[in-house]
Amino acid sequence: MVDDHMLFRESLRRLLDGETGIHVVGDYSSSENVLQALRRGLRFDVALLDYDLGPPERNGSSGLDLARQIRAVSPDAGILMVTAGMDTTLLRQAIKQLGVGVFLKTEPTGELLLAIQKTMRGEQWISSRASLALLSEQVGQKSDSEERGDFNERESRVLQAVLEGKTNKEIGAQIGLSESAVKAVLQRLFEKTGVRSRSQLVRYAIESRGARRE
Repeated sequence: MVDDHMLFRESLRRLLDGETGIHVVGDYSSSENVLQALRRGLRFDVALLDYDLGPPERNGSSGLDLARQIRAVSPDAGILMVTAGMDTTLLRQAIKQLGVGVFLKTEPTGELLLAIQKTMRGEQWISSRASLALLSEQVGQKSDSEERGDFNERESRVLQAVLEGKTNKEIGAQIGLSESAVKAVLQRLFEKTGVRSRSQLVRYAIESRGARRE
């Protein structure tokens, strides 16, 4: 774990040390401290990194910079950015370029444990609120998918609801469909995008929109 806020770091360590199957091998307040530990041979499966690691005069740096350095030393390690927030450009950079997961500190503890477990299995976790942050600039505008004509209106509305973290039941209530109809629309979205799960669908939408801006 790397976070420059001692209280948060100690609280998180106590939480994780109490979980079966999780062992914290080290917690650090700065990039320099963890890089020194890596040079001494520190081994780990998952790194939890804050994005804002303090001002440069206190050996602080960007969590993304640290993620790059960790990748150079341990290319197969899972990395989960545990952060209070990042702007959309940085979120896309973390998700697309570095392949790190993103978890926002405002989300439930139980979801953090799930995010860690999935990261340990080699999956990339993207918090629903992080997804919403990436899509917030789209409010009031037609979605890119509608502009491309890839998805019809119903598919676009279901996709937007999935990105908002809604369940099939909630989606149905919102747009006037039965749960079975929502499942059918999701299946068409899976087929059109070539994905097999809701999380992959979210990532597809985020990466597609990011690529269009680039």
